Amino acid sequence: MSPLFQPLKTYLDTKLSLIDKISKERKIVLSSFADFILQSFETKQKANLVFICTHNSRRSQIAQAFAACIPHYFDFPGIKSFSGGTSVTEFHPNSVNALENCGFRLENQGPPRNPKYSIWWADGTPPLIAYSKKFQDAPNPASEFIAVLVCSQADESCPYVPGAEARISLPFEDPKSADDSENPLARYLQTCDQISSELLYTFREVKQKL
Repeated sequence: MSPLFQPLKTYLDTKLSLIDKISKERKIVLSSFADFILQSFETKQKANLVFICTHNSRRSQIAQAFAACIPHYFDFPGIKSFSGGTSVTEFHPNSVNALENCGFRLENQGPPRNPKYSIWWADGTPPLIAYSKKFQDAPNPASEFIAVLVCSQADESCPYVPGAEARISLPFEDPKSADDSENPLARYLQTCDQISSELLYTFREVKQKL
């Protein structure tokens, strides 16, 4: 595989060095997440992950991007990441800005409302196409996927996710509260830091056990 863009690799290197700061309680949840991925690999040699929040605008989009690039960082194939919401809005510009600051390259492909973004993390790799959609909508898988609920509202709204082979609750605080602040990027980068660190912990466990 082509190497990650250097700014993104440097960012992930830094977050990997800090994963010991994740709380013991959170590590228990993340280890369960890793076990679900391993179980999928044992039966299918792959794993599809669908990150779900209410609007598919912030946390689920950020998680999808990092879940696409971190397996590349650890140099193992077979992971595909998706995202969706319980309703449709748009991939929020503050989320886009935060991911660019972490080292991803994004390009707005349009249309004006709910635009599709191409996301790259390395040269020569096909881009991730990111836009707001419901979690049941194509191109998301309809079956044989792990549902990851990244907000408490979606977690409560979706006690059962049709087609999911496993379901895990992994809520993150919504950075939306900073949208009207003087520096929303700082809050969004905190969200990126937590999501990337926890996914690094999860995928490292998978890599070590495969």
